Amino acid sequence: MNPAERAEIEKHVENLDALCAQTPLESGEWEGQTLIIITKLMLALPSAQQNEAGAEAAGEAFQAALEDVPTWAVAAAARRWYRGECGENEDGKPYDYHWRPAPAELRRVALVEMWRVKHRAETLRKLLIAEPLIDWSAEHCATMRDRLAAVMPRLTPSG
Repeated sequence: MNPAERAEIEKHVENLDALCAQTPLESGEWEGQTLIIITKLMLALPSAQQNEAGAEAAGEAFQAALEDVPTWAVAAAARRWYRGECGENEDGKPYDYHWRPAPAELRRVALVEMWRVKHRAETLRKLLIAEPLIDWSAEHCATMRDRLAAVMPRLTPSG
C-alpha cells in the first residue's frame, strides 16, 4: 500500500477506536444519550411485570449493565430488538420480542455490535503491520540456490 492509503487506514482505525470509547463511563454526554435510549425502550415495550418502583430499578439495572458499552452500540441493539433481529439467546432459544429485553440481554446484543467494529479495527491493524509480499524473479531464485549450494554442497540434488 502507498503512504496515502496507509494514512487513510490509520485514520480509520483511530476513528473506530474513538467510537468504541463513546461510553457512559467516559462522558456525561454519552451517559445522557444512553439513558434516553433506555428510557425509550422501557416506554415502548412492556415488562412482564412492573410497577413504578420496578421501572426505576429496571432503569438503574440497564444503566449498570450498559455503562461500559458505547452509546451507538446500545442504539443499534435497541433497533435490532425493535426489528426482531437479535437472533437467539445464550441458551439457543429465540428472544421474545413482545417484551423489553433484560439488561443483560440488551448488553449482549450491544456487545455484538461493538465487537463488529473492534474486529474491523483489529483486521485493519493487522493489515498495517503485514509484510509486503516479495516476488523474487526466477533468475534471482536460481542465483540464490547456486550460492546456497556452494556453501552447503550436500543440499545440491544428486544425480
